[in-house]
Amino acid sequence: MKRNWRSNFGGCALFAFALLAGCASGGDLPRRIGESLDGIARNSASGQFLYVDPGTPGLPQPLLYPVRRTLLGWELAFPPVAVNLGRSGVAPPFEKREGDGRTPSGMFPLRTAFGYPAAVAGTFPYRQVDSHDLWVDDPQSPDYNRWVSRGETRATSFEELLRPDPLYKYALALDYNSEPVVRDLGSAIFIHVERGPDTGTAGCVSLPEKELVQLIGWLDPEKRPQVVIGGASAVAAASAGVAGQLPDDLPSVLKGRLSGGERLLALRHGTGGFFAAAVSLPPEVGGLMQAKKSWRPECPVPLDQLAYLVTSFWGFDGKPHYGELVVHRALAAFFMDSLHHAYNGRFPIERMELIDAFDADDFRSMEANNSSAFNCREVPGRPGVFSRHSYGAAIDVNPRQNPYLMLEEGGRQQGAGITGAAAAREFCLGNPSLCRVLPAASFDHLDRQEQRPGMLLPGDPLLTPFRQRGFTWGGSWRFPDYQHLEYDLGKLLPGV
Repeated sequence: MKRNWRSNFGGCALFAFALLAGCASGGDLPRRIGESLDGIARNSASGQFLYVDPGTPGLPQPLLYPVRRTLLGWELAFPPVAVNLGRSGVAPPFEKREGDGRTPSGMFPLRTAFGYPAAVAGTFPYRQVDSHDLWVDDPQSPDYNRWVSRGETRATSFEELLRPDPLYKYALALDYNSEPVVRDLGSAIFIHVERGPDTGTAGCVSLPEKELVQLIGWLDPEKRPQVVIGGASAVAAASAGVAGQLPDDLPSVLKGRLSGGERLLALRHGTGGFFAAAVSLPPEVGGLMQAKKSWRPECPVPLDQLAYLVTSFWGFDGKPHYGELVVHRALAAFFMDSLHHAYNGRFPIERMELIDAFDADDFRSMEANNSSAFNCREVPGRPGVFSRHSYGAAIDVNPRQNPYLMLEEGGRQQGAGITGAAAAREFCLGNPSLCRVLPAASFDHLDRQEQRPGMLLPGDPLLTPFRQRGFTWGGSWRFPDYQHLEYDLGKLLPGV
C-alpha cells in the first residue's frame, strides 16, 4: 500500500478502504481491532490506546490507531497513521530477543516521553535529554534496559538519547521488559521519529515527527495509556498469559506450576517441538522450596527474585522430555535460549528436576544424575560462602558424565602446585585417597579425551551457548567441576 494516504482518511470514511480494513458498517475502527480492544478492556483500566496493527495480507501497511474509550465504545481520536516496525517483523509475545530486529508484540504501558526540545505541548510526562542520557542495551550489565547517566554505568553498549540525527527528537518510551528486567529480552523500545517512509527499525515503532508530536500532546497520564502491538491472535495470546501458551503434552504438574506464576517472563516456541516458558516463582514452588530448605530467609536472594522455568530437552533414550529449573529471574532467557540451542543440537540430558525432589541434598541429586540450578547452599569445603547456585546463577549438567574433582583436606598441601585440569586429573588418578570425585560413579569420566554422550566439552551444543551468554565453565578450573556453569555475580547484581 502506498504511503501517500498516510493520514488523509478518517476511519472508514471510504467504502473501498472499509472493505480492505474489515470495518463494521458505520464504525470508525476495523472490526478486528475493535474486537481485540474489547478483549483487552476486560482486564485493563486504560482509557487510551495506541493500537499498532502490523497489517493483513490485504492491507500490508502497518498502521497506528489512536483510540479512546467512551461511553458508546471505542472511538478514533484522529486518523490512523502509517508506521514502520522492526526490520525483521514482529516477534510473538514474550519471544523478542536483543538485536533480533523484531518489534515486540503485546500490551505495554506508556509512562514517559523524551526529546531534544525543552518542552512539548500537553500533560504527558516529558523529559529533555542531553549528552549524559543513555539507555543501556548491554545484556551483560546490571543496568540492562535502564535509563542512566553517563559515568554511572559500566555497560559496554548503550543508546545515546541525544543523537546527531532527529530519530529521538521526540520519543515515547514503552514500559517494556522493565519490572522485572530479563536479560536479552530486548531494550530501548520506543515510538520515535522515522528515518523515512518504509524504513524498518531495530525493533521500535517509528512515524513522522508531526504525527508523533500530536500523539504526545493527546496522551493523558490520568487515562493510563497503553500501546498494543500485534495482530488479534498475538494480542489475545499476550492477554491470556502462560495459560494460553502451554503445549498439550506438558505434564499436568508442570502445567499447574507454570499457571501458578503471577507473570510470564519469557517464552520460546522452537522447531522440532521445543517449548520453554519462564514465570515469576509460583507460590506452590516457593512453598516447596521452603519446606525442603532449598531456600531459607538467610539466602542471598529473596524468593521474588527467582523464576520458575520449564524447558524441553532430549533424553539419553533419544526422546524429548520436559524438565524444570529455578533460576534468577534476570537470567531466565539466558538459561532458556541456551537450552534451546542444546535441544536443537540434540545434546542428551538424563533428568531435570528441582533440587527439592532430593530434599535439597546436592549429593543425592548428583547421584541421580540430575541437572539442577537453584539451591541455597555453601561451596563445598568453604563454610559460610554461598555457592552461585544460591543466587540462581548456576546450573549443574549431567553429573554422572561430568565429574566434580575436589581435594580432600589432607591433599591440599600436595595439590597446591597443580595449575590445570589435566594435571589435577593425573594427580587424583595417582592419589585417589587425597581426592574426592563427585558423584563417585563418575570416576570413569575423568578421562575427557574420549567424547561420550552427555559430556560437556568445548564446542558442544550446550556448553557453547551458555559461554556465549557470559557463563563460566567449571571444567576450565584448576581443579575442574565439569558439570558446573555459573554466571558472574558482578554482572548480575549492582554493586558486586
